[in-house]
Amino acid sequence: MKKTFWNFMIVLACFFWFSNAFALNIGTNITTFDGQSSNSEVSAADKMGYTGLGVGLEDQETEPGTARHERWDLEGFFLKGTVLSMVGQWDFVNGYSSYTSGDIFINADNSEGYDYVFDVDWSNQTYELLKLHGNSNLETTTYKKSSAPWRLNKTNEELVGSGAFSNTEDNSVPFYGDDVNHNIVSGFDLLPILKDLSVTDLEFAAHFTMQCGNDELEGSGTATVPEPATIMLMGAGLIGIAGYSRRKLQKRS
Repeated sequence: MKKTFWNFMIVLACFFWFSNAFALNIGTNITTFDGQSSNSEVSAADKMGYTGLGVGLEDQETEPGTARHERWDLEGFFLKGTVLSMVGQWDFVNGYSSYTSGDIFINADNSEGYDYVFDVDWSNQTYELLKLHGNSNLETTTYKKSSAPWRLNKTNEELVGSGAFSNTEDNSVPFYGDDVNHNIVSGFDLLPILKDLSVTDLEFAAHFTMQCGNDELEGSGTATVPEPATIMLMGAGLIGIAGYSRRKLQKRS
């Protein structure tokens, strides 16, 4: 009976290990239509696999009147628990030419405007989560003005959290049609906002664009604090492995 129990715990732990280590799991696609029409005036030679509508009606292209190339393409916001991720053919960390990525703005109360911002240091892959105030200076984009805001010009915003994010490239998952070379940035944790507001669930909207505003990304969803039962189950699996290994060593000795 004991052997059966430990075998079960090992299988359970391995399931959690392999599902996290070998599967791209950034949660649910929460992308919403950005309100800007599709840049459909693209010649057949310039399409390069990025035209059409994706999940959330994101237009899978640049915004009308901007440079038409997949390098500017922002494809999706994703949410897993309280962790926010972004996907695109846009190089979030390095940008392109002289243009860089902006900050991630969060609307947390369903009113106009933004309440928090992930002030991102793209070079060091870290961020500060700041609470905005009435006089916060949100910078506009340099070209496509309707994609604004681009980033925060920091003054004395309140720091509510900080962290680091990962930057990976994945060509195996067809996020949108035949698009390839997906850049994925993940790890923007909304949990400090939930703590700041003293809630366990948060309905929010998110916004992101790059300096020029050639494409805009919008998303909305409900961030939820992870269930303690799931965490306990994972812990039990690891304890099972440790206990089984200890018994093996005792038998050998």
